[in-house]
Amino acid sequence: MVKIALLGNVNMDLFVPKLKELLSDEGIDNEFYVSGYNQYVQDLINPASTFNQDKFDIAIVFIDGEEYFNDLINDSLTYSSLNASNITERIEAFVSQINAASSNCNTTFLLNTILIRKPTILGTMDKKHNNSPSDMQRLFNEHINILCTNKKIIIVDFEGFVARHGHENIYDDRLWYLARMKFDKEILELLATMYRDYICAFLERNKKIIVLDLDNTLYGGVIGEDGIDGIAIGNDGVGKIYCDFQRLIRILKERGVLLAICSKNNYSDVKEVFLNHPSMVLKEEDFIDMRINWNDKVGNLKEIANRLNLGLDSFVFLDDNPFERELIKSKLPQVTVPDFPADHANLCRWLIDISFRYFNKVTITDEDKSRFDMYKSEFERKNLSKVATDLDDFYRSLKMEATITYNNNNYINRISQLTQRTNQFNLTTPRYSENQIAWFMNNKNNFVFSLELNDRFGSSGIVGVSILKIDANVAYIDTLLLSCRVVGRTVENAFIAYMLNFLRKKGIKYIVGEYIPTKKNSLVADLYKKIGFDPCESDNNGKYKYKLTITKSCLSIPDWISVNNK
Repeated sequence: MVKIALLGNVNMDLFVPKLKELLSDEGIDNEFYVSGYNQYVQDLINPASTFNQDKFDIAIVFIDGEEYFNDLINDSLTYSSLNASNITERIEAFVSQINAASSNCNTTFLLNTILIRKPTILGTMDKKHNNSPSDMQRLFNEHINILCTNKKIIIVDFEGFVARHGHENIYDDRLWYLARMKFDKEILELLATMYRDYICAFLERNKKIIVLDLDNTLYGGVIGEDGIDGIAIGNDGVGKIYCDFQRLIRILKERGVLLAICSKNNYSDVKEVFLNHPSMVLKEEDFIDMRINWNDKVGNLKEIANRLNLGLDSFVFLDDNPFERELIKSKLPQVTVPDFPADHANLCRWLIDISFRYFNKVTITDEDKSRFDMYKSEFERKNLSKVATDLDDFYRSLKMEATITYNNNNYINRISQLTQRTNQFNLTTPRYSENQIAWFMNNKNNFVFSLELNDRFGSSGIVGVSILKIDANVAYIDTLLLSCRVVGRTVENAFIAYMLNFLRKKGIKYIVGEYIPTKKNSLVADLYKKIGFDPCESDNNGKYKYKLTITKSCLSIPDWISVNNK
């Protein structure tokens, strides 16, 4: 359950039902608290307020700039000559309130930039007039944008939202005078959609891979008919559309999005394009998988998913052909299939929208940046396993080295990311924000373990997380998860055995683990039983609790994995 507070200086009541619906459609259970009209300051600074008494995951603080500076805008000529410092003082006071509130809780704040409609009553004097509404907007946004260095604050680009849709379309003055509402229902839905995307980014509810068609998608024309010299890609005219499009795709790859190709074509024709066309921005080596054949795309997408060990719900499929899109929608409904723009001149804007919707992130980890190389290394491991004749010898040949740390602040964002995204090897599947992970680490009764794995083929990054809560001489496993990339290498045994040794040295006698079944984690249903835990409690929903006397555990670190600690 994600608990969300809405604070602000205008009436946003009708915004909440739509945002609740959009979040529920994403599978995000949510609960809202809506502050009283223009009561955001009291909520932020009063320790006894509902906002400060309850524990919220997210606080949407929506500030309308025209109302925030209403008194100054309505008396701007007098204000210009008499109160020049008050703008900055007012903004700095607000910034201090936000900073203080964020330091006293684990809540993440979504704070918007502002826009004050132009022209103002000053007309052409607006840009010449000291401390004009334009200055108010600029100063507020400058101060707010500085807050992005605070990990508990996410800046929402409301100024850009208004610029895109146009303030004549967004604001409804009739509703303002009737009900203190700035926006009509249609605009509130657009605004809720934008906030949904910010919240999904915060919760790491993003996709992992873009699968692209080629003809009339990655370049203009049909390679099999037009030939390498006839397709449209270059630095002028229509060809520039596709160059710019490919540059944006490459940026997504650098951010950690995997790229693949699924195209009905002759591979030799496509290879010639990648090798010899001087304007191709993307190269064959930029793609983690390429299915270039005449097979149906449903089967090809399934093969890509199987090879990468990714769920089809992490796929976004881009294809200009409406038949192929409808086929994937009907046969593989888990795959996201956006409608293709009718005018290819809109390709770049369309891709930016897709990126914001499906690949948006609050932070980018080192693992994100190196994801492509990690998958390439995994293919090499799988190739080695196919020729190995003895499993133990295969494990030894990998030369695995695990580095295990606890309460390491450097890994907070990656640990949070893993709790949000790991489904298969995840015993209880709680989802934690960076703020919550930091809280766990700063609580003396908790240990947050992270597991980094390296082998002869390279680093897999941080792939394991366990959160332990200590009560007297008992350790309770709140979270135990492992990235699907390393499942099947006995790493979980090394991780758990290390933690048991750690707890034994701390004088902890017992450890309790829990398995809560989901649609995706049946892989670990019997994990505790297999490593020697005894079942001690269960219910009719398939939930089990297990207990182990640590001194009686026989679990050991496999001899083919060396373990370091920091």
